[in-house]
Amino acid sequence: MSLWWTRREDLDGQQVALIEDLALHEDFLILGPPGSGKTNVLLRRAQFVRMQDMPSVLVLTFTRPLVEFVRTGCVDDQNREIFPRSCVLTLESWIRDLYEQHDEELPQEPAGQDAFKRRKEALAQGALKFKAQGRLPKYDALFVDEVQDLYEPELKLLRQWSDVLFLAGDARQQIFDGPTGMAEAHRIVPAGNRKTLSFHYRLAPEICKMADKLLNATGADSLKSTSHYKGPKPGRIDVNGPMNRDAQLAQCAEKLKAQIRVYGDLIRQGDRLGVIVSRKDDREAVWQYLERDPELAGKSKIIRANDGTADDREYDPAFDPDHPISILTLKGCKGIEFRAMHWLFCERDSHHHTLELYYTMITRAKTSIDITYDGQLPQAIARSHSSSGKTLWQ
Repeated sequence: MSLWWTRREDLDGQQVALIEDLALHEDFLILGPPGSGKTNVLLRRAQFVRMQDMPSVLVLTFTRPLVEFVRTGCVDDQNREIFPRSCVLTLESWIRDLYEQHDEELPQEPAGQDAFKRRKEALAQGALKFKAQGRLPKYDALFVDEVQDLYEPELKLLRQWSDVLFLAGDARQQIFDGPTGMAEAHRIVPAGNRKTLSFHYRLAPEICKMADKLLNATGADSLKSTSHYKGPKPGRIDVNGPMNRDAQLAQCAEKLKAQIRVYGDLIRQGDRLGVIVSRKDDREAVWQYLERDPELAGKSKIIRANDGTADDREYDPAFDPDHPISILTLKGCKGIEFRAMHWLFCERDSHHHTLELYYTMITRAKTSIDITYDGQLPQAIARSHSSSGKTLWQ
């Protein structure tokens, strides 16, 4: 069984209308909170549009882990492909393909401060010249997820390559500094074609409550008041520390063993357990620790982009049902969901973390979150959750 909504009866009336009833040749922007089905609507709309004699479509999203997650929704519950997985790409890989198709060298990689922003802008800016060469036709439609983290040149490039843009995003989930994608999307899409999903289905009320303490919903109701969660109850949030590194890893391993048993049926349906860390070297440390545990060996996998080197050619970034534990960086888990999530060493690099990043991380979990730290708990987490049932006096 797929966790994606592949049957019409799985969706609510508003979601169905966004897939089937909108004009085919107009731009649209789909807004909504975490778990409201934005990505599901985006993918099913792309599937619907292909069936209307508009086969030249792509679904573009932000990170390679998110691409692999979206590709799991391209098959039905009998594993039949209902949307071409090859048509789901990261935005950056699509732009890089444009350079290759036009026999152009990629721009030089910038270094120093704001290198990520300058690299993305330069890559898109340099590709703006290709459409005028007339070598390739426009796409019938482009479907773009996580639009809030795009830069202006990227939206301009998308506009060049299709007269129909179907965009989805949430300003509260912008995790990078500097993107103007949401403002640009509002400029492109007329007010009447901006649609907001009213309800969400993924987040337990306890997780909604914590997220609502982090950020208000601009012009919308709180997550807790719009939750239609139907998963295991009650939801759970545990924040523990200070704990040294080994103690955090040991606690995580023990809880993962229990969760594999408790959520076994849901895992067999496609659910995942997530272990989230700030840095790439921490991913490897977590994986090695879990592999040394006889009960967890072979059950975890680092989810990341292929680095393009010859040594990395064997790495497959796809989600694997035989490895229900996914290990990712904070920014790598953007757009992905987990039945239970463990955020280790949460204070690492916290001086770089925005409220939007904390909000995005907390809302990756469906039912339970374990947060551990060594040293000082980040203020944003401290202000958004307190453990009940503890004694006041020693």
